[in-house]
Amino acid sequence: MCALMMDNDDYKTVGIKYVEVDWVANGDELECVDAHWKDLFRSKPSDLYINWAAAMQIQFHVSGLDQSFTGDVKSWAKEYLKAFVASAEKRCEYMREKYVIPFQKYVE
Repeated sequence: MCALMMDNDDYKTVGIKYVEVDWVANGDELECVDAHWKDLFRSKPSDLYINWAAAMQIQFHVSGLDQSFTGDVKSWAKEYLKAFVASAEKRCEYMREKYVIPFQKYVE
């Protein structure tokens, strides 16, 4: 998504908002006890956790999502891709050490 926004110089047509509802069971009904609304583009890209085993999902609890990023969407996209590439490089290194190098001797 970030690459598409950058390639098309389009930062106004995409917005990603999250809603979290905290509830408790109250007899046969659910009672809302709290709600949270956050904007992904206000989070710090470097703080986002990418779960590589779960289809590269960004994972967080909405209520805990930092909202201190003050740049525009263009700068957010660039910072996110920087964090994504660093995380991917680390993941590639791990995968190579754990799942390629130990088994290369069997296929050479």
